[in-house]
Amino acid sequence: MLISPLFDKIKDYLDSAKEEQQILFFVPYIKTSILSKLMRNITNQKIIITSWKPNDVLLGSSELELYPFCKDNGITLYINNRIHLKVYSLNLESAIIASGNISQNGLLPMGNFEIGEFIEKISHSDRLYLEKIKNDSILVNDDLYQQYKKWYDIQTKEQQREIILDEIITIPKKDQFLISALPMTENVQDLIDGYVKINSGSEPSDDLETASCIYHDLANYSIELGLTKDHFVQKLKIQFFSHPFIKKIDEFINPEAYFGRIKEWIQNNCTDVPIPSRRELTVNVKVLLEWFEKLGDGKYVIDIPGSHSQRIRKMM
Repeated sequence: MLISPLFDKIKDYLDSAKEEQQILFFVPYIKTSILSKLMRNITNQKIIITSWKPNDVLLGSSELELYPFCKDNGITLYINNRIHLKVYSLNLESAIIASGNISQNGLLPMGNFEIGEFIEKISHSDRLYLEKIKNDSILVNDDLYQQYKKWYDIQTKEQQREIILDEIITIPKKDQFLISALPMTENVQDLIDGYVKINSGSEPSDDLETASCIYHDLANYSIELGLTKDHFVQKLKIQFFSHPFIKKIDEFINPEAYFGRIKEWIQNNCTDVPIPSRRELTVNVKVLLEWFEKLGDGKYVIDIPGSHSQRIRKMM
């Protein structure tokens, strides 16, 4: 068991990250000054899932300044006001599960009495649980931050009537048109085999990147563990083709679409900021066409007519 102060223990754990490992925090209350110290000299890709409940923002337990800090330091920030867990993880493979938030009282000497536990290997079901929390969280962007800031500035002015959050901020629902909402596992059979392996207690793939993609897709399409192989494939087909982003792309394939045109459509319709280049979307479209063909039960055919690029068309 890890006992307070937890800062050095968590810092040492984060410093041990390999270059290719992603750092993820699921922490509801974060003080930017303490986060800055925790992140010092760490260059890995970082994702933070935190909460911005109105009362917590007004009381200072949560800081809106967190977003500019994350933006300046290349950290992806999500909010999810349902989280209360505190998880500090490397690649969702190992983790420190702790009671302390990223704050003076949570991590530093003379703060609260806190405890934590190092989990050397996160179980498959626990990893999928964390992936689903991330998948259900709201990405913070400039627009959402400015809405929160406007509400906060009004609330903190003297002699102003109380303004409820909903009057200023339209909290978006889960954004279904981000590139991350598209499938990531390059080979559908790898996903099927990986799911079977997870259910048998094995790793979904010996390749770490493929394993991460498999967990992403299971969370993205809300596939629970414990299904038979046939039931899994059937549910995957239903979840994939009913996803809002996929339905819009399917409408665009009417009755056919070339590889480059699909890239152009995705670039014009995704909600990512910054908008990805078409070159960056090449792998996404390649994976997408694989999924359409392999899960479409013969409805879609991929070919290369003449000297043209790859094409997907619907069989009428």
